[in-house]
Amino acid sequence: MTRSTPDRLFVAVDGSEGGKRAAAYGGQLARRLGVPLTLLFALPDDPLEMFGMSDEGSVRYFQPEAFEQLRQEVARAAFDGARQALGETDLVIDEEILTGKPGAALVARVAGQTDGLIVMGRRGLSRAGELLMGSVTQRVLHHADCPVLVVH
Repeated sequence: MTRSTPDRLFVAVDGSEGGKRAAAYGGQLARRLGVPLTLLFALPDDPLEMFGMSDEGSVRYFQPEAFEQLRQEVARAAFDGARQALGETDLVIDEEILTGKPGAALVARVAGQTDGLIVMGRRGLSRAGELLMGSVTQRVLHHADCPVLVVH
């Protein structure tokens, strides 16, 4: 099956250097293709999934309002870092905060969007990693309905 040129780029961002490189590359590609770009940030939907068992530093985030505030702040920092990497641009850029484990949330967001393209870094901020690529990248590569471009 021949794929058409993507009609939208989805760039996974997490605040890491890899995410910023993916944003910069995705921005250049979106400009050349003349397509809009969507920045995607994913965070687990509850503090237990994110932090594991609570410790003194994270216990305050176990209140729903505090965890939502943390989600917004971390997402804003990731989006701001990506926009800085993109530089001045006239691209149409959307931002979306996804809920759930990052790999699964990214795959679910692009489900059925065969004319899209996901751009993501090889490794992100996750503590759990694979030998060569991060576990989020691995999951997206194996399960996304659209092509995935991994930026080194």
